[in-house]
Amino acid sequence: MRIRLAMMLIFLTGPALAFAQADDAAVERARLANQRIQIEAERREREEQERLEQVARLEAEQARLAARETQAAAQQQPVAPAKQPNAADAESVIAPAAPAAAADQLHALEQLQKLGELRDAGYVTDEEFARIKKKILDSQF
Repeated sequence: MRIRLAMMLIFLTGPALAFAQADDAAVERARLANQRIQIEAERREREEQERLEQVARLEAEQARLAARETQAAAQQQPVAPAKQPNAADAESVIAPAAPAAAADQLHALEQLQKLGELRDAGYVTDEEFARIKKKILDSQF
């Protein structure tokens, strides 16, 4: 009778041990899956940070190029000899400067449009957008 009881006990506890081992394997698979998800999230975060840094570098380069263009345009404008100003002369002097100002404003609008697209795509946060927009507008006026 004791042998039968021992056999029944082994028969009944055997599946429980196998079930416990299956639980351990499932827990390990879940842990590994969570680890892979976390690694992937960290990789995406690094890539996003690199994109934001690249955007900042491009904007800084554009600002430097715009400053160089402005300096070059200012150096190329000839200095007119001094004479008595009158109303007709004032209009002729102001007229050539207007296209240069319009070109600068157009360039600023293009930069703001690109910046807005970057913000809409999620590459730039609202705080960064506001800071860079202020910088672009301050450089134009």
